[in-house]
Amino acid sequence: MDSNDATWAWKLDTLPEETTTIVLNIYPKNISDTSTKSSTEGSAHAATQFLLEHLPKGNGLVKLLLPLQSGYIVQSDFLERRMVDCLNVTKLQGFVTPGKHIRGYTAEVYHGMSISSLLSYSYGAIVVQNDSSLSIETMSTAINDQLVNRLSFPWLSSTPIPRKRLALVGASSLTKAQGYLLAAASLNIAIVVFDEPSHWLSDNSYSHLREDFVPLDMAIDMDMAHRIAAALKRYQNSMEEKPIDGVMSFDERFHTIIAHVATQLDFKTSPPESVGLVQNKFKARQLDTNDFCRLVRSPEDLENMLSKDGPQLAYPLIIKPAKGWCSEGVWKVANEQELLEKVHLLWRESFTAWHGNEVVIETYVEGPEIDANIVLVDGEIVVFEANDDFPCTGDYNDKSGGRVQNFVETSNMLPSALPPYELRSVQQRLHELALAAGFRNAILHIEAKLRNSSCHYVKTDSDGLVDLELKTPATTTTQPKDVFLIEINPRAPGWQEVEATARTYGVCYYSISLLNALADKERIVSLSKPFLGGPQYHMQLLYVSVQKGGIYKFGDICKRVLQAPGQEHQLSAHVVKSTNLLEDGEEVLDPSTGQVYGTFIAIFLVISRTSRKEAMRIGNEIERLVREYTDGF
Repeated sequence: MDSNDATWAWKLDTLPEETTTIVLNIYPKNISDTSTKSSTEGSAHAATQFLLEHLPKGNGLVKLLLPLQSGYIVQSDFLERRMVDCLNVTKLQGFVTPGKHIRGYTAEVYHGMSISSLLSYSYGAIVVQNDSSLSIETMSTAINDQLVNRLSFPWLSSTPIPRKRLALVGASSLTKAQGYLLAAASLNIAIVVFDEPSHWLSDNSYSHLREDFVPLDMAIDMDMAHRIAAALKRYQNSMEEKPIDGVMSFDERFHTIIAHVATQLDFKTSPPESVGLVQNKFKARQLDTNDFCRLVRSPEDLENMLSKDGPQLAYPLIIKPAKGWCSEGVWKVANEQELLEKVHLLWRESFTAWHGNEVVIETYVEGPEIDANIVLVDGEIVVFEANDDFPCTGDYNDKSGGRVQNFVETSNMLPSALPPYELRSVQQRLHELALAAGFRNAILHIEAKLRNSSCHYVKTDSDGLVDLELKTPATTTTQPKDVFLIEINPRAPGWQEVEATARTYGVCYYSISLLNALADKERIVSLSKPFLGGPQYHMQLLYVSVQKGGIYKFGDICKRVLQAPGQEHQLSAHVVKSTNLLEDGEEVLDPSTGQVYGTFIAIFLVISRTSRKEAMRIGNEIERLVREYTDGF
């Protein structure tokens, strides 16, 4: 008998075929740690080391995971990603490397092996919480159920996964880039960064996040596409043993330029015409022309528009820059006087330097707003995910509340509370619009409103929270034509929503975006499979933005709030991620200027496994504390 067979009690559980997994359960025995260590001394295998460090005791249990098939690992940290926030798991670790080939056997073959032989085939391990109130078998069954829920997707490929290389032009901030760079490493993708010489990724302390850094003039001018293409060609010629296989950017301003560069260099990309179309909000609105929409470039244009359309204008209207992001310069106006005032605000030099002088004037549409994320492969949807984008201060007509009325995000709720048949209408219409724009292989973040919905936002009497509720009577005439397109973004959602979706559904847009730049359709389809049981909890994506300009001086607000006296467990147990977005001494513009980029104080990902209302109540308390601790900043 193998010495380890006497050291540990163990049992094999075969999971459904879709998981490609058999579980080796390791139970505690009444023996000393010393005897265990001596019986395994000299073994260098990761699974053995893991067991030595996490020996099950009392009611504890360690689960080692073994493959039932052979193949190549699609993403090396898939176990950590898919088991995120799983209840009763205190530790987990994968034992595979990017692109690694692993050998698997049938359950019958494994049952004939000794435990030492079994350990050598483990691709990962889980430590189950030691809970004296439940039997080991009950805990084991619950975790097995979660493994089925989370690992029922093709995490092995039958074909090799060679190392690929992406040129990253415009890497943006650490907060925005880090998730992509970590995902790239696990996907066997090397990153070569092209950016300003002073960019943070040029520092050697970040060399683990990229393979190489190439200084590049990032001035946005007529020569930029040519300059980028030339830099990539020079790199290709000087590093023939490390060819570049694709190009992408994390910077909103560069997407159209990068699409042109990719076309020039014969890399995979969405058509530059499609990317350019949707990056111009006026041109994108022409995909859906059933509402008033005009473009003005100058005071003369505005005067002519008012002369022609003024008497027929149906207020309120929305005005916004044609080339905008982060809700900068988006206003709702109730009359011609407000229209003139706000449009002229958008023609200030400080604003046109970023967004240009083209201003869109369009109908303000009532109805619930949706954030939708779509992944297309050969024109077909492989991911459609929608969440509720809650009203902004600008959506309300009451101007007496003291807060600036703009369209900066307030919160999103995952999953959406809209009825399934309304979400099907949204999916159908947004798919039609994406195809009409020319997209076939892409990840798109789309914002839309739904007219004639059976739901509306109301403030509840019991707790004062605003949420979607069914109208009385709950009737609807919603059809695909009632979906009002706000904008199509030719990219994944912002990093905070990427994190929210990855945790809630198990689908990571960081990974899919990188693979899309390489046209790796097989892995995109594999990683587009959500948890079998749907979302694992209700999540509120809470944005807390400034209410006035000034100098930020309140320190680590996330830590202060989550460790507030009397609140430590109540709040922190429901926050799976939080990020400070302002540092002491940082100057913030007053949001009344419309220049709202960089005005978020913090972001919190708030969860409840009980109810949507509970997540919202906790989020409401978090925002109250932020306001209190920042003196209403």
